[in-house]
Amino acid sequence: MNKALFSLPVLLTMSSFALANVQFANPNGALGEPASYPEFANILSHSELQISDPEGKKSNKEFFALDNDYTGIVNDNFYVDKHSKALVFKMKNDHLRNELRVQKNFRTDLPNEFYTLTAEVEIIHPEAAMKHSTSKQNEITFLQVHNKGLDNEGTHNVPHPLLRVVWKENNHGVKGHFWAVTKNNAAICKGSAGEKNKDKDLCRSDVAYSMVDLGKAPSDKMTKFDVTVGNKLLTVYVDGERKLEKNIDYWRHLLSFFKAGVYNQFTHGQSEAHFQTLEYHELTK
Repeated sequence: MNKALFSLPVLLTMSSFALANVQFANPNGALGEPASYPEFANILSHSELQISDPEGKKSNKEFFALDNDYTGIVNDNFYVDKHSKALVFKMKNDHLRNELRVQKNFRTDLPNEFYTLTAEVEIIHPEAAMKHSTSKQNEITFLQVHNKGLDNEGTHNVPHPLLRVVWKENNHGVKGHFWAVTKNNAAICKGSAGEKNKDKDLCRSDVAYSMVDLGKAPSDKMTKFDVTVGNKLLTVYVDGERKLEKNIDYWRHLLSFFKAGVYNQFTHGQSEAHFQTLEYHELTK
């Protein structure tokens, strides 16, 4: 049953409902319900939840809170830690996700409009999570600037995001760092084996993508990220220091949106990210 379309009674000790195999429940009220925490009202009021069934097929996902009503939306993968007051995202298995999708689709080229996603986040024990992984990638994506296509209906969708901020186990000997993975062009590059790219040269990995080192990921504290898009620029600040400024004029024909949470690119483990702060803002100058 879609929470965006139906209102269900909620018990103080336990609430549950399901869309396909995604279940929401809070036995004995042990988990903090995100809707009850004013510090997350900003991001929840602008976002829907896209979450996978951790036992389901690769790339499965379901959609909740399309009306921004998060009452009763809490389970072992999506909750607020009552001690730290951090918003927690967890997810098992490869190419599965647990993300808030900011519903605003925005242009990136307008000179007076800027869109910012701010996050204070800690990735919890990622090395242990990937201990048994057989993937060569071994990444956790936790912030994204994705695209909707040419319009709000998603015409001419480009599969790969403009930006992914990731924790990566090992990048050519650099271990345990945060990275900004950016798409360098708007070519439609397929990700599945057997799919052919129309622009083969533009989709070569060394042409289509860049990786910027955002620094060693601490294991005992939050890191603050500010991602801003506007006036044909993409900027990423880490703990107040500008780490990336990129001209994205090539993206001007596409609408974009933010995502935050966890998206797994490793096998046989569970990701976990704690967000002390997660906010979305629009600024007109």
